[in-house]
Amino acid sequence: MHLDSPLKIKNICLSNRIVMPPMAREESIDGKVTYPLIEYYRMRAKSTGLIIVEHEYVREEGKSSPKQLSMADDSVIDGYIELTESIHREGSFAIAQINHGRYGSISSNNVNLNGISIEEIEDIKKAFVEAAVRSQKSGFDGVEIHAAHEYLLNQFYSPYTNKRTDEYGGSLENRMRLHNEIIREIREAVGDDYIIAIRFGAYDYLEGGSKMEDIPAAVKSFVESGVDMIDISGGLCRYQNPYSREPGYFKDLSKIAKESCDIPVILTGGVKKAKDAERLINEGYCDLIGIGRALLMDGDWSKKAIRKVRKIKSDK
Repeated sequence: MHLDSPLKIKNICLSNRIVMPPMAREESIDGKVTYPLIEYYRMRAKSTGLIIVEHEYVREEGKSSPKQLSMADDSVIDGYIELTESIHREGSFAIAQINHGRYGSISSNNVNLNGISIEEIEDIKKAFVEAAVRSQKSGFDGVEIHAAHEYLLNQFYSPYTNKRTDEYGGSLENRMRLHNEIIREIREAVGDDYIIAIRFGAYDYLEGGSKMEDIPAAVKSFVESGVDMIDISGGLCRYQNPYSREPGYFKDLSKIAKESCDIPVILTGGVKKAKDAERLINEGYCDLIGIGRALLMDGDWSKKAIRKVRKIKSDK
């Protein structure tokens, strides 16, 4: 398995193992995509196997920033159709990432998930499902549920922030209940052929937070609920490992996830060089490599990386 190896997921086949992970540009107008944003993604779709578009809020109450993209109503669909068509024309595939913003502030320790009623939980689930259906209508090849980086679903998963005493708190099963209900309801709404991924905040690196040994059970439950791809990242520590800056610094988490399921696993974190991406795939840490900052800085990174990998292979 190499960086330039194709990979079939559901009814699509990626040309290589490079993924552009979601990175918020904050360039929307009223939550809608703009022409510069479409062009930005189009340029990076060249020679990139998969594009995961930056997070979109599923309802107004879950908006994280003023210029965040929206997937909260049907008015956004036409713009996304232009975006997905531009990505497809370059030979890549596109997944939308849907998200609900954090509840309270972890830094000031004022997170109280008990303040979210069962009725509101139902509203949140409905909003995720409706957003997923909009992503399908918009021409995306799949949808990714954002459950990492201190956002709402990550807060439900982590025992550090989830102190609920009902069916949505306490045990690992209960802390994953909202995730799994959302996955199952989305699957029912979009059908069997549409890709569902989850960006999983697998570990908080924090005393009293989520545990590394819970990853296998969490991953297996997501797969059973209907997920087709696991995108590994940090939990309450967000998108950085506080103890490592090496290329692929979440590799230990992704290795556990990969050994716990038979669906593709994405590893993202500090990978800037093609040789490191190739090595992490060959060493079995993941099936796909997320290239974030490097692709942000150089829209031709994927093209150059594939060229380098093929040269290395031909020289052997």
